[in-house]
Amino acid sequence: MIEEQKMTRTILIVDDTPENVDLLEAILSAEYDIRSAASGSEALQIARETPPDLILLDIMMPDMNGYDVCRVLKADSVSKNIPVIFVTALLNPGDETRGFEAGAVDYITKPVIGAIVRSRVKAQLALKEKLDTLEEWNSNLKKRLLHSISTIREKTGALMSAEEKVSDLHGYLLSLELLSGILELMENRFGVSSRAVSELAGDAARKMKLSAEDVAKIRLAGLLHNVGTLGTKPGSSEKNEFQMTFSELKEFQAHPLRGEELFNSLEDLQDVGQMVRSHHEAFNGSGFPDGLKGDEIPVGARLLAIADVIENGANSVSNGREEYALANARRYAGTLLDPSLITYFTTITRVMYFEKEKPGAAEEVEVPINDLISGMQLSRELSTEAGELLLRKGRKLASDDIFLIRHSKRMNLLPEGGIWIYAGNPE
Repeated sequence: MIEEQKMTRTILIVDDTPENVDLLEAILSAEYDIRSAASGSEALQIARETPPDLILLDIMMPDMNGYDVCRVLKADSVSKNIPVIFVTALLNPGDETRGFEAGAVDYITKPVIGAIVRSRVKAQLALKEKLDTLEEWNSNLKKRLLHSISTIREKTGALMSAEEKVSDLHGYLLSLELLSGILELMENRFGVSSRAVSELAGDAARKMKLSAEDVAKIRLAGLLHNVGTLGTKPGSSEKNEFQMTFSELKEFQAHPLRGEELFNSLEDLQDVGQMVRSHHEAFNGSGFPDGLKGDEIPVGARLLAIADVIENGANSVSNGREEYALANARRYAGTLLDPSLITYFTTITRVMYFEKEKPGAAEEVEVPINDLISGMQLSRELSTEAGELLLRKGRKLASDDIFLIRHSKRMNLLPEGGIWIYAGNPE
């Protein structure tokens, strides 16, 4: 039986110093096909004719510096998705920022260390593989939508004859027409999370004794609240906001407006569109896109915001999910979230995310570093890989502590994994 061969990835090394190229090739050649270029113009020609999977790019070169090369790569449709890692001896604080603004994904300083180079290259290639998959999926969106149009029209036409007898069905028929196409498109990227937000917000609306029509519309808004992120750059919407570049953040903050546009021509569902538009508004007025505050925010959008925080919190930890999710929502009460509405989510959150605890299991959860917020309490001492104590068990995290943790992680001083936090109140 012939064993299937695994495709070898290609790395392009761009440096005008042969010794630097030889060193990087020695580090990587056992796992990857290596190509090299001694100038920026040569690198651009190779990238256009035979695009590599990743580029290691020097900054200081005679004809074009690395920043300019990177900008040209990112402006070309053929090479824009090739990840670029700068490899340079420049150490000024602004150099790294300038590199990321040019479009680089990482930064390795000289003299290089083999283990670091291999680790960074491996991580970026794994991310590129994921983004390529998303890009391929996005390229099929139009085909999926066109394929479903005939079915949508056929089903809607049959239902519209019934609408002539019961006019109240109008809004729900339009909802069905909308969802028939959209949910198919959302399935892989948003389906599971959107359905959870829809269920949480809809159940809370029912407990508030809102009308059946209002509950149905809130559920619909929950299903489609993130549909505006379809068509954004693959992977960008999966980042935390503080990790986004300025352009990524600007694009992300426009997605509620794009979502609302779906409803502009549907008179009976424009209030659903308003919920979608406002689901990132904050109770204290610090949200977007309109900076609404308190009761200015539609109640459905306030419910969606709470449901979103709970769903994200529950998926950030591996145990104690329901209590952590509720604690996470309470921490944002009065700032991002309407404190008067959080109590309506208690029962359904505990039912939806409950996992039977193992005997003797500690009431703690491992929280990703990017999800840390002020007020969380450490359930274990936090030390560097070298054994240096950073923060003691029981400490309630302040913004300075979180900055220290994130900075230490960026410097590769912390062990792999998240930070262990008490799920409830340990006192």
